[in-house]
Amino acid sequence: MKKKRILIPHLESYYLFEYLFELSNSLDKAGYEVSILTADKEVFDQFNQTNVHVDYIPSIIRLFRKRSGNFVVRILLWIFGYMWMFKIKNRYDFAIIPWDNKPLWYLILKQFPSLTVHNTTNLMDLDFEIESYKSPKYHKIAKTLEQVLKIKLLPRLAGVVLKHNIWWYLDKLFGMKSENLVQGFSGIDYMTVTGNKMKDVLIEAGLNRQKTKIFPIGNPSYDGFIGYSKDFTKINKATIKKSLELHDESDLYSMFLSPSFFSKEQVDEVTIIIETVLAFDSKASLCLKFHPKTEKRFIEIFDNLLSQRTSRYKIISGSTGDKVNLDIVLSSKCIIQKQSTVGFIAMMTSVPMISYNLIETDYYDDMYKYMEASWHCETATEVTNKLSALNDLEEVQKLRGKQQTACSNFCLRNDSATNSIVEIIDKHFTQ
Repeated sequence: MKKKRILIPHLESYYLFEYLFELSNSLDKAGYEVSILTADKEVFDQFNQTNVHVDYIPSIIRLFRKRSGNFVVRILLWIFGYMWMFKIKNRYDFAIIPWDNKPLWYLILKQFPSLTVHNTTNLMDLDFEIESYKSPKYHKIAKTLEQVLKIKLLPRLAGVVLKHNIWWYLDKLFGMKSENLVQGFSGIDYMTVTGNKMKDVLIEAGLNRQKTKIFPIGNPSYDGFIGYSKDFTKINKATIKKSLELHDESDLYSMFLSPSFFSKEQVDEVTIIIETVLAFDSKASLCLKFHPKTEKRFIEIFDNLLSQRTSRYKIISGSTGDKVNLDIVLSSKCIIQKQSTVGFIAMMTSVPMISYNLIETDYYDDMYKYMEASWHCETATEVTNKLSALNDLEEVQKLRGKQQTACSNFCLRNDSATNSIVEIIDKHFTQ
């Protein structure tokens, strides 16, 4: 029997798409013919060493995609995108779309049966999503046109108009049927989410009305992490600390900072945390890991801040991958976290987590408080008390119980979400 052909438009190298490497190879082993299409040399070189076929998208499409912030070029991207879809419409039987509301990804998902993978921290709380992304404008002209023409023009989530720009209207003109710019609301056939609560939120928001099938499977980016953590020893911890140029005999406290731009309030808040940890344990080692897109000037601010307070610290910037994050988490006495998906790794591997909201920053201030996945603190005194609680086995066990519940809701402890995705695709072809 002829192999089913699966297209994966892995257009650019991005840390949230790292799972596509293992997924494509798993699909190949499962008997599918997998093709990666990219616009990125790093992605091409990575897959060129495997059994999975990899090629570049057409050069004219790459050119228009790169400059799609220009009005005329974006129009050309849509036109040539439709022409490209016509050319490849008989080449594939299924597509896996990393994200689904960009022109090329959207054109592909409309052409083929398709699945998208949700693996971020958004969509855990509908009210929060609406509050974060609702439009501050009234949009009088657009609403008038909707009434007169009897069409849906504005992007809405649960009936609330979301922030958008001119590209929303242009993309709608060229065929975009998405209800909004929220992942999953594009008309995708299948969507995987990290936890059961995520599915509930999407149903509450109305995704089930589009007949999209939703599957809670965990995060494929974290496949194997649970098994790896069980075999992680004190010797491994010491090795990781030495690789970070830190004292292996001191306790390590790690922070994963997700903003690419830091306000004064955000800098001040992190400063309070650092000073609180050092006041509690003057011999503590500190690791601050920044988002790959964090501006260099902010990294320099924190480097200077730390150097004035301790010599036992490590700053990590740039893209290193979730395996490095896992090693740091497992080597830490606890992680001290405000937001970011890395907290999911701590939840899954039962590493203690202290979350904080000491200063309102309007940037996911209560993410882990909402998940009930941490010891949440709103004062420096509370942080000190929870640092002390790390030495109380009974309190730590209670925290691990909370993390287990949080994982069920937001990031299932599935040792192979990749296999779950393969099973969903298998059922698509056998139904």
